[in-house]
Amino acid sequence: MTVALAWTRKLTEWTEELVFVTDSRYRGGDQNFDVCPKVITLPRSDCALCFAGYTGHALPMMLQVSEAIGSFDRATRRSQDLAPLKTHIIKIFNKMSEDIVKSLMSPHAQDPLPEASFLIGGYSWINKAFDLWEIFFQKGQGCFEERPARWLTYLPNHKKYGLWNAKTPEALGRLAFIGDQGSAAYAALTERLLSKGTPDRLDWEPFEVVRDMLRADSHCETIGGAPQVVKVYQYMQADPLAVFWPDKKSGCVTLKGRKCLGYERLGRRILDPDTLKSEPWTIPDELKEGDPLSDS
Repeated sequence: MTVALAWTRKLTEWTEELVFVTDSRYRGGDQNFDVCPKVITLPRSDCALCFAGYTGHALPMMLQVSEAIGSFDRATRRSQDLAPLKTHIIKIFNKMSEDIVKSLMSPHAQDPLPEASFLIGGYSWINKAFDLWEIFFQKGQGCFEERPARWLTYLPNHKKYGLWNAKTPEALGRLAFIGDQGSAAYAALTERLLSKGTPDRLDWEPFEVVRDMLRADSHCETIGGAPQVVKVYQYMQADPLAVFWPDKKSGCVTLKGRKCLGYERLGRRILDPDTLKSEPWTIPDELKEGDPLSDS
């Protein structure tokens, strides 16, 4: 279970980036584990992949996709564009699904189906634009299928936002979401945008929605931990951002949900969840002495 969103964030008329944000909670039995990666960058560096659903199905599938890309030179060097890569990923998911079988200790259980959905997106050198898809298991067809991310569009006649398959002049950007709390996040996002009037682009609003959901004392049990953020840039590079959590005043830095140790030297920028500005990583002077990562 998860809340996960991905969207195109427009910076200037010619510049944009693709952003992924998720929570950090894995659930199992009667335990929650709130420091777990849900979005990964892939060996080819121009895309990212995140999941929602049952970790026991989704995480092995994501790791096997990463291994498959790393073992195929055309995929690794990015000469294989995103669309054929996405098709290959779906074939891997479908083939792996055949090996999900019921336990012999539960003879009366039904044959299991994969309980996972994914977002895959990155920069296409063929289309000269970001591509983004939702991948979900279609029970009626018995296989994983794709759906291209739709365009978040303001509908002036109805004074509301909607998701359209085609880009229109009123479109703010592409948006996709998955997880049991994905629809709630989308509803909160449209409400937030309406409160701003009629913005002409998506900025950090999807992140703000996930941030506020995770900060709420009454948030759903299926989400938790710090927000995870990965950006994909037009120069075909995907990088995670660290996040101050629960805020910058706490001094706590998280990366993919994990609380970083004070002496760690992260080659990542750190996002302030309130100002939405990022800054380079620095080590406080009092922690430099005795640093186990020191070269001396």
